[in-house]
Amino acid sequence: MEGKFDSIYIYLWEEFNTVYVGRTINPKGRHYQHKHRETELTYKFSSEHHVEHPKMIIIENNLSVEDGVERERYWINEYRENSPYNVLNKTNGGEKGNINKVFLTEEERREKKKMWYETHKSEIHIKQKEYAESHKQEIAEYQKQYRIEHKEKIIENRKQYYKNNKDKICEKGKIYYQNNKELINEKNKNWVDKNKEKASKIYEKYRESHRDEIREREKKFYQNNKEKYAKYRLEHKEERNKQIRQWYQEHKEEINRKRREQRALKKKLVSE
Repeated sequence: MEGKFDSIYIYLWEEFNTVYVGRTINPKGRHYQHKHRETELTYKFSSEHHVEHPKMIIIENNLSVEDGVERERYWINEYRENSPYNVLNKTNGGEKGNINKVFLTEEERREKKKMWYETHKSEIHIKQKEYAESHKQEIAEYQKQYRIEHKEKIIENRKQYYKNNKDKICEKGKIYYQNNKELINEKNKNWVDKNKEKASKIYEKYRESHRDEIREREKKFYQNNKEKYAKYRLEHKEERNKQIRQWYQEHKEEINRKRREQRALKKKLVSE
């Protein structure tokens, strides 16, 4: 309790000839409660009479808690017996609400909050899930609107997060892929079957922008799997030849055009 001092305060409604007397060690926080908490007498009185909540007036401060208890009783009695004001308080005051209260530091509060969360984690998750299910459409609409309004910020945050957690994300992705390889491949296959034209464009664009990297990777793969690759070619020779012939027929005109261009270029260089 060291360093904590009581203050005596009042609220005045001059137009209704009414006063409220209170005691607190935290005037700012207590005023917020009086003004916003529906169970407070001052909140109820202001609401019922449709007036703005009055300002807190400190009439005594720097009191010990014990002295604060006595002074609160004194002022309530003083306003009741010797003033024209109606006293809003329902009791004679002096309730020792804060005398035995333990005041925590910010760090202790965070630790206490963390411990509470760990204890109630499963219960919290169930409630969150229930809320998400019952407000699914509302949540989806809110998220959609938020993404539209904060598009650039979201992109920037994602880039920054990836930059700061690149190794962790890659490792997590590898583990997920290993555990769900068949499911991922099946989904990818289904998507490609439904979006062949789009998939082809994406693939071509990727190969164009990563040509050197792909060649290096293919070269390395071939060096590490020479025997396996040779065996595969031998086993699928007819199938491969069929694919080559089919591809040639589909691209025959383009191939011949390129050949003509090359011959013309070669002829031009020789003549020069």
